[in-house]
Amino acid sequence: MLFTRKALAAVAVTAALSLTACGGSIASQSGGSGGDEITVMSNFTSDVARGQVLDQLITQFNEQNGGKYKVVSKPEADWPTMQSKIKSMISAGNTPDVFLYNYNPNDLSREQSGKLMDWTPYLNADPEWKARFRPENLTAVTQNGQVTGIPGDQAPALVYYHKDLFAKAGVTAFPTTWAEFDTAAQKLKAAGIAPLALQTSDDAWYAMNAFSYLAVSNGGADVYGPGKPLDSPAIVTAAEQMKKLFADSTKDAVGSNYAVASRNFLSGQAAMVIDGPWLISSIRKDVKNPDDVAVAVPPATGDVITDSLNVWGAAQQSDKGKADAVAAWLKFLTSNESAAKMSVQGEYPLAVKTELSDADKAAANTQMQQVIELSGAAPTSVVQMAREIKPAAQAKLPSLLEGLALGSTSPQEFAEQLQAANK
Repeated sequence: MLFTRKALAAVAVTAALSLTACGGSIASQSGGSGGDEITVMSNFTSDVARGQVLDQLITQFNEQNGGKYKVVSKPEADWPTMQSKIKSMISAGNTPDVFLYNYNPNDLSREQSGKLMDWTPYLNADPEWKARFRPENLTAVTQNGQVTGIPGDQAPALVYYHKDLFAKAGVTAFPTTWAEFDTAAQKLKAAGIAPLALQTSDDAWYAMNAFSYLAVSNGGADVYGPGKPLDSPAIVTAAEQMKKLFADSTKDAVGSNYAVASRNFLSGQAAMVIDGPWLISSIRKDVKNPDDVAVAVPPATGDVITDSLNVWGAAQQSDKGKADAVAAWLKFLTSNESAAKMSVQGEYPLAVKTELSDADKAAANTQMQQVIELSGAAPTSVVQMAREIKPAAQAKLPSLLEGLALGSTSPQEFAEQLQAANK
C-alpha cells in the first residue's frame, strides 16, 4: 500500500504492552450497560475519508445494537508502527479484539500464533456471507483448517489514463494486448507525450506494478508465487518488455520517487500510470478536467494486480457472547451496504463483492465507479510481485529494475539475480 512507503516510525512497544488486560485482549471486559465492547485497531483515522466513513458505520452499528454490542475505534495513523504494535500485543497475550493487518505469505506468525479467532463456523453458518469473499483470499488466511481472518481490503493497481491525450495522439481505444499497447505508446511518443509514468526510487511502486502485469501475462497468475523460479522464461520475457517500457517513459523515471512520477501523470506529461485508488483524490483535485481520466485493466488475461491483502484479525475469545459480538460487527462492516458506502464515500473498496445501487453510482465519482466495476469483474486477483517474494528479493527488486532501465543489467541477469536473492 501507499502507506508502507513511509519511513518506519519508532515503535512504542511499551505503550502497546501497557494495554494488557486479563482475558487476552485489549477490550476483553464487558461493556457494562452498553453490552460487549469491541475495540477496533486500524489506520482509519478521522481526518481521511475512510476513517470518517468508519466512524459513521460504528455509530450506526452501535445505535442498532444499543445495550447488546458496542464498537470503539482505536486508530493508529502510521501503518508500519501499528503492524509492529499488533505483533507485540499478540506475543504478549494481549491480542486486540479486532485489528487490520497486512497479510504476508512469508510471515505467518499471526496466523499461526494460535491466538486468533477461527471464523470457520461463522462463515459456514452463513453461506451468503462467505460467498462475498474471493475463495483465494479465504484460502490465504486458512491455517490448519481454520480461517484466521476476514479479508478487509486489497487495493487494485489499475491503469489511470488521460482520454484527451489518447485522442490527441490518435489512440482511439485502450489497448487489449501488449502489442497494441506498444503501438499506442509509439503514437503517444510521436505526439510528445510519455506513454507511462514510472519510477525506480523507494520501492519502485509504479515499475513493480507494471512488471507484475507483464509477468502474469507471460506466465500465468502464479508465475512468481511461493516456490516458483524467478529465472523462468516468463520472467525473462517480462524483463525484456519492462526495459522497453522504461525506454518509453519520462526522462526522470530512473531515480524518481512516487511523488515525482505521480505528478508527471497528473500534470499530463505522461498519459498513463498504474496505481491504487488513493490516486483518485489527487485526480479530482489536480487534473483540470478530472472526468477525462478513465480507468482500465492493463493488457493481460483479465487478472487484476493488487496490493497486499489486508485482513481483519480478531482475538480468540473464551466468551462466546464476545465472539458473537465481534462476528456481528465484521458481518455488518462487510455487508453490501457498508462496503458500498466505504467505496463511494470512503474511496476505499473492500475485498468483498459489492453491488452499487443507482444512488451509489450517482454519488461515486467517475474513476471510483470504474475501479469497483473492474475489480468485481476480474476472474482473479494477483498480488503484486514485491509482496509475494522473500524479503531479500523484495529489497533487491527496485535496484534490479533500475539496472534494466539503465542497461547495466540484462533481462537474463535480472532474472538470475532475482532468483538468487529469493532463495
